Amino acid sequence: MDLLKSMRSDFENYLQSYLDDLPERPAKLYDAIKHILSSPGKRLRPLAALLGYYVFDNDYKRALPAALAIEIFHNFTLVHDDIMDRAEMRRGQASVHVKYGTDTAIMVGDVMMIHSIRALLLLDEEVNLDLVLDHFTSTSSGICEGQIFDMEFEKRKDVNSKEYLEMVGLKTAVLLGLSFQSGALIAGVEEDQAEPLFEFGYAIGLAFQIIDDWIDAFGDSSQTGKVRGGDIKQKKKTLLWIIAMENAEEEDKAYLENVMREEAITDRQIERVLQLYHLYDVSGIALQYADDILAGAKEKITNSDIAKDKAELLFKIADDLVKRMK
Repeated sequence: MDLLKSMRSDFENYLQSYLDDLPERPAKLYDAIKHILSSPGKRLRPLAALLGYYVFDNDYKRALPAALAIEIFHNFTLVHDDIMDRAEMRRGQASVHVKYGTDTAIMVGDVMMIHSIRALLLLDEEVNLDLVLDHFTSTSSGICEGQIFDMEFEKRKDVNSKEYLEMVGLKTAVLLGLSFQSGALIAGVEEDQAEPLFEFGYAIGLAFQIIDDWIDAFGDSSQTGKVRGGDIKQKKKTLLWIIAMENAEEEDKAYLENVMREEAITDRQIERVLQLYHLYDVSGIALQYADDILAGAKEKITNSDIAKDKAELLFKIADDLVKRMK
């Protein structure tokens, strides 16, 4: 079993222990937490935390509480995002608010946020817990800020690619950066040594969101668990839509703008938007964005003092991210 598989297995066992220890009552609350955390996920963020530790110290299991904290927190944001986005599916199964009701889903998110902090308290006494908590809580606030920007973008027609990437940086990328950084800090390194790992994770997070947007439009729904064109239906100004707006002829640009003004977008309109994406090579441009960002992420690690064999493990994570849709 290779290292990444061992890390995943160790984390899954640790997560299962957490789920097994959840109270039985109120059943609806804790069943819902088990529902979201047991659903098939990539576990990219907890793996990043374990890798961030392993880069500096082989005993990565010391970082398992932080990996759990980050995974719980990430899923808390998904529960609340699905409510705000009115998303009915998550990872191929019913969203928490659909299965258990919106009121319960709100409370599920609240409890998961609390549990993510409690998980950090399980770190051993040698860890600088104040430092880890400081980064964790400041990043958590930034993610909420990013969500607000995302919601505001839905009402604007002039969002540009720079604004989009800044929003994604707050909403998505910082959590992956935090994951790598937390592992390094738990290993006992100084903040400046952990910074390249944060920047690496941040860059991967940006690319990850671009690819996630790509999958929504161009991926196979039977494999992704997503409804094709779901972002268009929700009138989200993803990078794909922004690229189309930046490259389309005036008539097509007007169509894209008008679709976003519709109270409800039809399946026929979604198909037309996807046709315009193909016409203006939105797929190729978006994937080039992701490739360039990933190349920059690797460069940050190459220019650091991280050992070559450890750097190659980090690069494998980045490469696997792209391979999932190519």
